[in-house]
Amino acid sequence: MKYLVFETKKEASKEAYKILKSLIDENSTLGLATGSTPTDLYEEMIKDHKEGNFSYKNIKSYNLDEYVGISYDHPESYHKFMDVNLFDHIDIDKNNTHIPDASAENLDQALENYQNELNNTIIDVQILGLGGNGHIGFNEPGTPFNSGVHVIDLKEETIKANSRFFNNDVNLVPKQAVTMGINDIMKAKHIILLAFGKEKQTAIKNLIDSDIVDESIPCTVLKKHPSVYVLVDKEADFRN
Repeated sequence: MKYLVFETKKEASKEAYKILKSLIDENSTLGLATGSTPTDLYEEMIKDHKEGNFSYKNIKSYNLDEYVGISYDHPESYHKFMDVNLFDHIDIDKNNTHIPDASAENLDQALENYQNELNNTIIDVQILGLGGNGHIGFNEPGTPFNSGVHVIDLKEETIKANSRFFNNDVNLVPKQAVTMGINDIMKAKHIILLAFGKEKQTAIKNLIDSDIVDESIPCTVLKKHPSVYVLVDKEADFRN
């Protein structure tokens, strides 16, 4: 595991893109995350593409998660997030992009379909954010390390943290999400985890500076992965 600390989110994201680009080619498969954490990384991807340095025509992508019960075109759906923050600005074929169908009438079948897709692909690089409680994807504390695609009840602290995207109203935040399981995440060849802000310090400390590997802190499973890059800003650095 490589642990890198930067002054700012922007600097960390620039380095994250350098690492990402060193690990993939133009036929790779990416695991993608949403939320505020990866936005600067996606800006770096867009910038480099527009400068003619990288094409996504043959890239495939699989997203970590999606809220249950909101439509694709809802402004805070992760389908919409990916279009606005990345897909609409690069030459990726949207038929090659995959996001859990959490609005499906038959949710169980949608989960099975997404699991089958993941079982039949190899993700070259998985991008991860990190929850203050140590969640990765929407795998909240207590999620089994051997879990596959599933519906998760979001913890109160996760709902509160995500309320900033819903007019700061916790009542508007979906209470469930579909997420890749921890086992799915761990199958990626490489993982790039980004964490920014003081609220991530405890989770980062548990990941970097402890012997803990426990389902109560989901991110600690990453200690078992052979190729993980952890990039944080100085506020998230556990030594502060």
